[in-house]
Amino acid sequence: MLKDLGDLHFFLGIEVRKTSDGLVLTQARYATNLLVRSGMDKAKPVDIPLSTTEKLSITNGTRLGNDDSSKYHSVVGALQYLILTRPDLSFAVNKVCQFLHAPTTVHWSAVKRILRYVRGTVDLGL
Repeated sequence: MLKDLGDLHFFLGIEVRKTSDGLVLTQARYATNLLVRSGMDKAKPVDIPLSTTEKLSITNGTRLGNDDSSKYHSVVGALQYLILTRPDLSFAVNKVCQFLHAPTTVHWSAVKRILRYVRGTVDLGL
C-alpha cells in the first residue's frame, strides 16, 4: 500500500521549492550551517569564488598543522556536497581539492574566499 506524503520540500539537505516555471533546488540551509560551522557566517561577501590572479600550487604558503588540516578537510568535503546544486562553485572547489593531501595557509585562504562567495550567494540553486 502506498501513502501520499504530499509535496516534496526537503530531502538530503536539498530544499525543493515550486515556482511557476517548475522546481528550484537549493541548499541554502546547508550552506548557512556550513558558514556558521566554519566561523564565516559574518564574513564580507565577494563576487567571485576564486581569485583570477593567484595561482595555487603545492609550494605556496606554510603547511597547516593537524587541527587546521582536519578543519580544511572537513570544510572542503562539505563544499563538495554543496556543488550538487551549485555548479558555479565546481571549478573553485575542485581546485582546493587538489591540495587535500598537504594543505597550506594559501590553500586555506582560497577556501575562505569560496566561503565568502557562498556567504553572498546562499540562495542560489538549480
